Amino acid sequence: MTDFRSVTGRAAVAVFILALLLAWLCYRPALSGAFQLDDLSNLGGLAQVSDTASALDFASTGTAGPLGRPVALLSFALQADRWPEGATAFLEVNFLIHILNAVLVAACLLQIAIAMRIEISKAMLVAALAAAAWVLMPLLANASLLVVQRMTTLSATFLLLGLIAYLLARARIGDRPRQALLGMGASLVVFTALSALCKESGLLLPVFALVLEATVLARPERLNARQWRTWQAVFLAAPLLLILLQLASWWPYPESLVQRRNFDAGERLLTQAQILWEYLFKAALGLPGWLGIYQDAPGVARNALQPMTLLAGLSWLLLLAAAIRWRRRYPIAALAVLWYLGGHLLESTVVPIELYFEHRNYLPIIGPVFALCSLVVCLQDRRARITAGATIAALVLLNAGCLYVFASYSGSPSTAARYWAMRYPDAVRAVTTMASYQLAEEGPLRALQTIDEFVLQHPEHAYLRLQELNISCRFLPELDRSFVIQQLGQQLPAVDYTLTAGTMLSQLFDTAVAGNCADLQPDTVATLAVILRDNPRYAGDPTYNQFHERLLAGIARQQGDLAAAIEHVRAAIALLPSRELNMMMVTALAGRGNFDAARQFIDDARTSGPRHPLRARLWQRELRELQDYINELEKVQR
Repeated sequence: MTDFRSVTGRAAVAVFILALLLAWLCYRPALSGAFQLDDLSNLGGLAQVSDTASALDFASTGTAGPLGRPVALLSFALQADRWPEGATAFLEVNFLIHILNAVLVAACLLQIAIAMRIEISKAMLVAALAAAAWVLMPLLANASLLVVQRMTTLSATFLLLGLIAYLLARARIGDRPRQALLGMGASLVVFTALSALCKESGLLLPVFALVLEATVLARPERLNARQWRTWQAVFLAAPLLLILLQLASWWPYPESLVQRRNFDAGERLLTQAQILWEYLFKAALGLPGWLGIYQDAPGVARNALQPMTLLAGLSWLLLLAAAIRWRRRYPIAALAVLWYLGGHLLESTVVPIELYFEHRNYLPIIGPVFALCSLVVCLQDRRARITAGATIAALVLLNAGCLYVFASYSGSPSTAARYWAMRYPDAVRAVTTMASYQLAEEGPLRALQTIDEFVLQHPEHAYLRLQELNISCRFLPELDRSFVIQQLGQQLPAVDYTLTAGTMLSQLFDTAVAGNCADLQPDTVATLAVILRDNPRYAGDPTYNQFHERLLAGIARQQGDLAAAIEHVRAAIALLPSRELNMMMVTALAGRGNFDAARQFIDDARTSGPRHPLRARLWQRELRELQDYINELEKVQR
């Protein structure tokens, strides 16, 4: 059992407690931070949360991943009374989750070390050092500093609980093998589901368990080989195979996806080989200027024979092959490699998401850190052990200092925005974030100058002129905008793809309807939308095309052309049905007095709802409400 009485055991506990306190102190300067990036788009629905029913509705409307991430969204719904007054309350919870996860990391690693038959006091020290290094790692900071990335950290909470439950059940396999196997299987099923409902990376829980079984955990002696292989095949190998098959289904990317992402599946895989080494380097030394969400986009590896690409790819292939081949001879080293690569299996292979995000290392980096601390603590030579331990301690303290500086940047959003734009002048996120603060603090002319200068240097981001046009109309209606509109007409056909282009057009339409600018009319917005939709990078994207039809429907309705609005809504629904489109169609049909057509639409929509059970419940309820709306409106008009 755990030995708290030994000097080493007490030292381990003291080190870990100090690390937790230091982590809290390092993160505290960020409490004055702001909502960023996807926070508003994912959490804006909190404004409608007022009771349990509306909280459940909010939790069922997630679009951040295919599973909707309802458990994570429910955690945000519990804080709805603090929205949108500021990010502080949300960040506090994020930091506490990170601290809790550090405790779970220590508990999990302690169980692993004990299972490896490391002396208990040393096992405590290994777990404490590894968890301390992990909780203070600047590379992982954005998982807590970005409010919406609670999806990542809460998913990790359930995954770590699942691993702990798995290891505890497995520890009884010598005495009660059947009950142990039942407990192990239940742990994987229950906690994989809970973790995945926070974020889809939770599906990797069986992969982490498989890595442990393949490296540091000995085969149970009380089970015959066939029984053990069967259990592993069902609960460990089968989930891995399903994940690999899903990844294989992404290869090759359709041409429309290549147009949007500007890389194909092979190029993404080659690029990730280099990025994975970059993550490890930044994990060891996380200088603040190297980290964050406002960096330049990574260069895409176009050719496998380029020296650095070839070196990165071959090195990972050799390490993977060696880890599998000698996983029992060198179990700790194999654990480091397989845990790290297994943890990156979903987000750092061929799934067509953005190339680089540091929070993807939140769980994968645990394996290398644990392996390093295990090797150091278990060194036989006392002098070498002290030297290596002191080096790790110094590195952890240096990282703690870097974490404090990085969190301080985050706690001063306006200053940080200017710093990141200066540090990475080619990063579109950095420059546009700075422009938003300039608009609030220095006035529209300064913000417009920043956007214009950036677009002149980076014409592939000329969609930002939509934002420029909107700002000038809202704040400087006397300006002549004909040149900006002309530039948009010329540049939109070739701009890069961005999810925010639709939001910019929608905001521009609202500004046009407000009537502040004589030279910006709804027809102007419609023309720009058509030009952008004809861009090959946008033309093949169902999501953008659905937005496009929805925007044109809104413009047609604003102009009083209900027939055209209905046709655009039909086209949008044919691309991607949604609850919002259901409401638009029913209100448009009812507005023309076509009550029977509206009822027929509702009947058809009942059979075309989402498969996700929570979304399906909300879908059906809102259709019933629309049915009641039609009935009441028809009574009034009679």
